[in-house]
Amino acid sequence: MWEVSLFISALGFFVLCINLSYAVRSTDKIVRKTTEMLEKNEPKIDKIVESTSGIVENVKLVTNVSSIITGFMSKSKNK
Repeated sequence: MWEVSLFISALGFFVLCINLSYAVRSTDKIVRKTTEMLEKNEPKIDKIVESTSGIVENVKLVTNVSSIITGFMSKSKNK
C-alpha cells in the first residue's frame, strides 16, 4: 500500500517540477523582452530623464521667484 502513496507523491512532484519549469521559462521570456525594450528605447528614456531634470530646475526657479515676490508684497503691505 505504501508503494501507491509513494507513486502518487512522485507523480505529484513530477507535475510540480513541470509547472515550475514553465514558470521559469515564462519569467525568462518576460525578462528578455523587458531588456530588449529597454535597450531599444534607451535614447528616448535618456531624453525623458534629461527633460525631467530641466523641468525640475524650472520649477525651482519659479518657486524662488514667487517666494521673492510674495516676500516683497508682504513687506509692501506692512509699510
